[in-house]
Amino acid sequence: MENKIINKKKSKRRNLNGFPRVLAFIIGFLLTIITFYTAFQGVFLPMIQRGIHLCLLVALIFLWYPANKKSPRNNPSMIDFICAFISIIILFWTIFNHERFLLRIPYYSDVSPIDIIAGIILVILVLEAGRRTLGMVITGLASIFILYGFFGLYMPAMFAHPGMSIQKFVDQMYLSSEGLFSSLIGLSATLLFSFISFGTFLQGTHADKFYMDISLALTGKKPGGPAKVAILSSAAMGTISGSTIANVVTTGTLTIPLMKNTGYKPNEAGAIETVASAAGQIMPPIMGTGAFIMAEVLGIRYVDIIKVSIIPAIIFYATIWFFVDIKARKRNLEGLKEEEVPDLKNSIKRGLPLFVPILVLIVLLLKNFTPFFAGSISTILILIIAMLRKKTRLALKEIAFTIEKCAINMTSIAGIIACAAIMVSIINMTGLMIKTTSIILHFSGGLLVTTILLEAVIAYLLGMGLPIATSYIILSTLGAPALIELGVLPIAAHLMIFWFSQLATITPPVCMTAYAAAEIAGADPMKTGFTALKFGFPFYFVPMLFIFTNILNGSVLEIILIGLIAIGGTFFLACGLEGYLLGNLNPFKRIVCFIVFVFLFISRFNLLKINYIGQILFIIGIVIAVIMVMFQRKNNHY
Repeated sequence: MENKIINKKKSKRRNLNGFPRVLAFIIGFLLTIITFYTAFQGVFLPMIQRGIHLCLLVALIFLWYPANKKSPRNNPSMIDFICAFISIIILFWTIFNHERFLLRIPYYSDVSPIDIIAGIILVILVLEAGRRTLGMVITGLASIFILYGFFGLYMPAMFAHPGMSIQKFVDQMYLSSEGLFSSLIGLSATLLFSFISFGTFLQGTHADKFYMDISLALTGKKPGGPAKVAILSSAAMGTISGSTIANVVTTGTLTIPLMKNTGYKPNEAGAIETVASAAGQIMPPIMGTGAFIMAEVLGIRYVDIIKVSIIPAIIFYATIWFFVDIKARKRNLEGLKEEEVPDLKNSIKRGLPLFVPILVLIVLLLKNFTPFFAGSISTILILIIAMLRKKTRLALKEIAFTIEKCAINMTSIAGIIACAAIMVSIINMTGLMIKTTSIILHFSGGLLVTTILLEAVIAYLLGMGLPIATSYIILSTLGAPALIELGVLPIAAHLMIFWFSQLATITPPVCMTAYAAAEIAGADPMKTGFTALKFGFPFYFVPMLFIFTNILNGSVLEIILIGLIAIGGTFFLACGLEGYLLGNLNPFKRIVCFIVFVFLFISRFNLLKINYIGQILFIIGIVIAVIMVMFQRKNNHY
């Protein structure tokens, strides 16, 4: 089963050999080396740095990804070679003419026929690259935005704009830093590349196996041990992978069968791995692509995103932990046997050195080094540490292919980011962002709660066909201004949208992460999705803390207090949903657990500070919780 899942995941790419394999290796290897060179020697001018990144990745996509199921699987077709070659030709044209591009006056200076041809072709290549790596949804959506840009005069009044000419389109998309060479591509060419490389080298040195062994040693023998292993290992994998499905494939192939063997139902095992893997996207220090984009959009340091995300991530993982622990105790599920669990001391001894680069990464970020430099130096440190140990040492050939793999792994998101750059460019050029803010506030009646619910629904719908990063980019561009207009802190608005963007990965009917886990578990995908929905409930209520409490901008003591109260509340939420607290709960007691959760959860809301209502609710919640625990202990003879 493991091989089946892994092969399915990798089947989108070709198995290159011969000259195409050599060509792809040269391009990928050079791109990684150039990127790391600029991390230490300084980045090139924006159009050069971003042009190299975009055009070489587009060329790699045409070499690695077939156009459709009928395309050759071992070697690119002639059309693929032509498209890759054209992408490189456009790169050289861009580099040789970058000074002219910089000195011209945007939207006023003449646009040469060659510029128009190069710009239009590059847009087409990007759209096709997005289709090959993700599918028609991203390409179709980007195409709709392009059509909207050209035919704005024919749109309904609330969406109408003057439209644009071919010259203006090329000026925006190709000849300026507002389109295909925008800050989004700049982010991809620096921060994203270095952190993807960081994860690639961690996996290349088998750090994921050490994380798994340590997780097994820590929790494997406890009740429901494999489920807890899934939580810990997926949290650790969140520092490596930028994909929830990749997390499932990496950790789930071990944890899901173990969960099933210890008594969890197939759909439960798949759901636990689904939610734990999805939570890896909100787990510092690496929180997926969206977090880097968020820092860029807000104009703040990435480390500031990490700092405010630690407590919410702990709340989320604590909630999942409560669910699996309560379920295990309810069913008397045992952990793994002694011989199935690695020795903790040996696991730490073997795996601890590969945690050092992560610690170095965090320290460098806290010391205000740029994330690009911090990610790059930490990546090189992984290689150095690996080479010092016999079990993790890589041969020169393995090092070369790992370097190349950094670029290959970037191809899976390059088309997505480029298509997103097109959409954001059109949004800014047409004034759609301002119009959308007015539309959202109109439909929500200007009420904050209604606006939040509306944006949650939009996030879920977007997530049905788009990856998390793209969903976040679109909704944050169109929806965050409406929240900010209502007085929400910008970072709170963006974090809320970022969390909501995760919803589609666990929420039926479209929940691709749950589908991947269900296949490993041999479970029904929809049933797995609905079970994941229950375990992943924090994706719905934790974002409320960003808006209505001081968890993002309070004192350290206040933030910790909010986190502890929220964790206490989620314990009773899990008890109520599972119907167990030191024994089975009847319907009335389950309702009481829900009441405790609500009272504790909203007790720290800013809206309740008047007349000490929040403090009163907190005291009532604690009193009810204590009485409930004491009553259950007495009835169940604890």
